[in-house]
Amino acid sequence: MTKSVYLYLASGVNEDNCFWVVNFTEEEDIMNSSVVEFLECYRKELFGIDAAIEVKEAINSTLDIISFDSKFDRYKLDNSITGYSSEIPINIIEDIFDLWAYNYNNENTWKKCIGLLKFRKKIKTNNNYINLGLKGDTYEFAIKLNELLSLRSIDLSCSLDKKNELML
Repeated sequence: MTKSVYLYLASGVNEDNCFWVVNFTEEEDIMNSSVVEFLECYRKELFGIDAAIEVKEAINSTLDIISFDSKFDRYKLDNSITGYSSEIPINIIEDIFDLWAYNYNNENTWKKCIGLLKFRKKIKTNNNYINLGLKGDTYEFAIKLNELLSLRSIDLSCSLDKKNELML
């Protein structure tokens, strides 16, 4: 039997910088399980250690894609050494957490979903043509993943390229 751990999604603060973090711990009380000060725990799921590692990696890879795509779209997110930018809306992060935690239960679906994630990470852009060859649960997952990856908060004050802005 494998050791059980709690996979969690929490918000935290470090030197006045807010961030999101996805990690796991053996402690049931997430708020006191880290040297970093957590503000709130949004998700907490019990997994085996191997499952927690895989799900955490999938969630973090998805968040990495969002972070990269925001730079690719010429918008910057606040960088945090400890976790992901607090500028990413909580509903997107919760949906990503739920999507991966839910799909881990079916081994066949999980392998297909991880394959889609790896492929999406390589192509660096959303391409709906990929979905044309998919069907069933894999198609539904690909559509949901694309929706989550295409949602970005756009703040023109954070634009890296200001040359196209109107001059008043």
